[in-house]
Amino acid sequence: MATGPVVIAGSATLDYVARVEGDFAGRGTLLMRQGAGDAWPRAGGAALYAGGALAAAGVAAAPLTWIGEDADGAAYREACRRGGVALDGVAVVEGASSTRCLLIYNADGTYGCLLRPGLAVLTDAQLDLATRASWLAISAGPPEILRRLVGVRAPGARLAWIAKDDPACFPSDLAAGLADHADVVFCNAGERAWLEAARTLPRPAGQVLFETRGAAGVFVEGPEGAFHQPVSPIEVDDATGAGDSFAGAALAVLARDGSARTAAEAGVAAAGALLAARAFSSEVGAGSREENASKQKPRAPA
Repeated sequence: MATGPVVIAGSATLDYVARVEGDFAGRGTLLMRQGAGDAWPRAGGAALYAGGALAAAGVAAAPLTWIGEDADGAAYREACRRGGVALDGVAVVEGASSTRCLLIYNADGTYGCLLRPGLAVLTDAQLDLATRASWLAISAGPPEILRRLVGVRAPGARLAWIAKDDPACFPSDLAAGLADHADVVFCNAGERAWLEAARTLPRPAGQVLFETRGAAGVFVEGPEGAFHQPVSPIEVDDATGAGDSFAGAALAVLARDGSARTAAEAGVAAAGALLAARAFSSEVGAGSREENASKQKPRAPA
């Protein structure tokens, strides 16, 4: 049985989060409300969010990801340090830029994403880290590297999949392999049909599947049976990372041989804490904007 850290493989991003008053269709001008103060930019990606939730629960966690030699990469490393996650698996690609993501939320909660991908080059140190992992969690990233990482994990190491319906990250063969063989799967309600269609084998009897449903809670299926975990809804403009935080906190429980129900409860608590912090930050920001506006003196026309 592997006794190393929980390794979460996937892309690192520096997210620039904005909300527009209306529906951004790519033409014309709309008023923009910048995200919270920590979101311009904010280090992101499932590897960091899940790793941070694992570390917060006292479980050794190591993102396996790639950044560039730039200010964005430095910001990502600092976010790892603040979150208590190891930097062993964070490779700096010489001469490259970090992955940058512009997230634009519409007034109705839908969003669009503009992505400038960076380079990903698997290093010997990362391969060694993957072979020592007690758990290997696969999230959205370069598929050719993800395939290799799955293949080198140690006998007895557990496999988790933080699923995303994105063929650029999870082409059909990789999605099938993960759906068929992962010990634990995380998806949202909109991804469930895609995930089930990816299977080429019956679902493993021991597989635990967590399906997040937003304000409707979490549906869990596994050896202990199926159950629903309720949540307390929190309205935020920017829910980025909530599902990944859920996954990390749930994995922290499972890594200590806890039950799926306890894992679901921990995941809901972690996601709720992230959303509550975002909601508070948004309220504080709105209050500051209103206060600043009230202090503006009318100017005489030129």
